Amino acid sequence: FHGGPLVAQAGRPWVADLTRRLRWPAAIAVLDGARIAISASTAASSTMSPFHATIGVRHSLVTRALGRAYLAWCPEEELRILLRMLEVSSDPEDHPPNLERVVRAVIATTRRQGYALRDPKVEPRSSNTVAVPIMLDTTVAGTIGMSFFRSAVSQRALLEDLVPALRQASLEITASMKRLQRSAPEAT
Repeated sequence: FHGGPLVAQAGRPWVADLTRRLRWPAAIAVLDGARIAISASTAASSTMSPFHATIGVRHSLVTRALGRAYLAWCPEEELRILLRMLEVSSDPEDHPPNLERVVRAVIATTRRQGYALRDPKVEPRSSNTVAVPIMLDTTVAGTIGMSFFRSAVSQRALLEDLVPALRQASLEITASMKRLQRSAPEAT
């Protein structure tokens, strides 16, 4: 495994564990062009999910938590390439007025907080998503997030329960990816 399949394979047990413990659906996403694509999800198995099937759904890097977490921790060179790709997007979520200024502000906020949230102006407004990066060495291998109903999760619960659980799961996924890479048979 490498790339997206590696992250999904390594992360499946961890997103399942998050949903089992915290009840909210969890997802892992990977970069897909200038979008973020869900590669593993527990939305179908969570009784408290704001969404149904989400595997393969592609979201904006600019407005969605999973994408924002990616942008905030990707290298500057990659960010510049992604900004050029976003500039030609026809999706208003991908290309707001003053794109670079908006993205730089999102990055600053996300890095300062240590996690990303969905833009509150995008639908569905009754729910939110919080996300953190999954790092492999110095690169963002993917992102992991949880979605929840805004009315059911307080700021305190977000900061004391969801964010720490996501950060721990991210570290565990990184460790799992490294184990999978070490155990892969050498190419001949």
